Formats: sequence, structure tokens, C-alpha cells
Amino acid sequence: MDLVSFLVPVYNVENYLGKCLDCLLAQTYPNIEIILVNDGSKDHSLAIAKDYQKKHSNIHIYSYPNSGISKTRNRLLKHASGEFVMFVDSDDYIDPDTVTVMMETLKKHDLDLVQCGFRMDYKYFTLYRPSSGRRIMEKMQALHALSNGRYLNNYPWGKLTRRSCFDGVEFPENLNGFEDTFTIFKSMAKARRIGTIPNRFYHYVQRRGSLTNRMSLDYVELMRKAYHYQSDVLNQEFPNEHFAFDKQYYNTDLVLIYTIIVFCHRDHPVEFTKDRINYSKLPAGIVLKLAYDAWLAIAKLKMGKSLCIREPSKNN
Repeated sequence: MDLVSFLVPVYNVENYLGKCLDCLLAQTYPNIEIILVNDGSKDHSLAIAKDYQKKHSNIHIYSYPNSGISKTRNRLLKHASGEFVMFVDSDDYIDPDTVTVMMETLKKHDLDLVQCGFRMDYKYFTLYRPSSGRRIMEKMQALHALSNGRYLNNYPWGKLTRRSCFDGVEFPENLNGFEDTFTIFKSMAKARRIGTIPNRFYHYVQRRGSLTNRMSLDYVELMRKAYHYQSDVLNQEFPNEHFAFDKQYYNTDLVLIYTIIVFCHRDHPVEFTKDRINYSKLPAGIVLKLAYDAWLAIAKLKMGKSLCIREPSKNN
């Protein structure tokens, strides 16, 4: 039976870590190890981890000075011994049958990577995210689906991946956001076959203020750069293919416009450059263009002359 390594980054999660570890230890799939990398936590997270380690020999802890999430995930991969790996953030949790069902799917269809669905757990309610259904895709099918924003996502969690798909793949350690979008597609590009299952096994816990504390134009611009980076890398690696990221560019522009409306102030000049979006590649492209223009009009109304809007450059 193949060993599965759970990869858990730990940083100041004393209120969540116990629940995360309990769910991993409760997996019905028996052959697992839990790799914890403590990224310089200042609370009781490391002490909690060590208490669990005393009772469970398959928990392995490595502690380092604070270095950020990318460095931590790279360290987790280096410490993993399993044939398969699964990232689980330490403030999230998964259902008990997660690995059993995902491994059965992986083996049945000879996959290198399988992705499950997820739900977003808020304090008083749960938001069930759209399911990708049950799909089996060859590498190129999967990469086109990812570039089109269908079925597959760029999150590191919610995926059971053959460890070899991360050979030579590292999370960038010089970025302050969207490291996953710069990275996970590379592990998919190393897979032969990729599958999805409809089960929403992953619980993505929403902590108050975690997003709004980071929202800024510079931060969201990293999302745009990440998708352009994906496009450049995939089109260079597979020159006979054409990967269209128009849906991703469109969604990113809407997030940028939303950020201008909600988080920017009229007395601070703001520049916004539209991305080059081919609306003919999008379903209901005319309607989406009208929605885009409406959002931009709201931003103009709020910001007035403080907002400078530029058309996309020819290099976009």
C-alpha cells in the first residue's frame, strides 16, 4: 500500500491545528505520514504539534525561523517520504474518507493527480463551491481546462499528487502572493493523466479579515502576472498548443476593478491598465463585456479624475 504524505505548513494556528491533525489521523486510509513544518510560530502551535507527536509516531515535525509560505511548502516537499503527497493547510480540515476515495480513483484510472471538491466554512454557514464532477483527462486536456478556468484550480490543497510530479518544481520564494498560481500548473504539466471527483472533501476555513487585510492593487496585480506567467510557460513548453487564458484575464480585471471601488481612495491617483481579453473566446462574451464596462463606470464614478485608465499594451 502506497504511503501518502500530508504536507501541513504551520504558522500561528493554535486555535485550528488540533482539529486539522485530528482529521488527518482519522483517515480511513491507513498508510499515512504527517509532515509539519513550523514556520517560526509565535503562539502555542509548536507545543500543540509536539503533544500530538508524542502519541503518534507517524507525525514528523521540522521547525525553522519564519521564512514564508513558499519556503515552508518547499521544505515540506523535501521532507516527504510518500509516493503521493497532499497539502492541507493547518487551519483547514478534510473528511475521513478523503484519501481512501481519492486513492481508489487514482489507482482505478491510472492517474498521477486527482482533485476533489471543496467547501468554504464560515463561522455560521458553509458555502458549497461548484463541483467539477467526475472527469478523467489526459495531460493536454487537463492543461487546457486549467487555462480556461474549468474543472481544475490552482490551489495546492484538495489534490492527491504523485510525488514525482513535483520533481524540479518549487514555489517561488520571492513573492508576496499567488505563489500557488505560479507553481501548481507545473506539477500538472508533469502528470500523464489527471482526474476530478465531485466529493467536497476539503473544508476551506474562512478566517475573519484574512483577505481584506491583503487586498491592494499591487497584491491583485500578482494574480495577473501569475496567469501571464502560466500562459508564457505553457505556450513555450508546448509550442504546438495554444492555451487561452481569456477567462482568467477577465476575472482578474474584475478583481482589480473591485479593489479600486472598495479599497482605493479618491484623493490617491490610481492607474489601471486593461488586460488584452478576446471576448469571442468567452461564453456570452458580449454580456461579459457589458458587465466589465459597467464595473469600470462605477470605478470612474467613485474615483473621478484620480483614476487613469489605459488600454492594453501590444505586449499583453
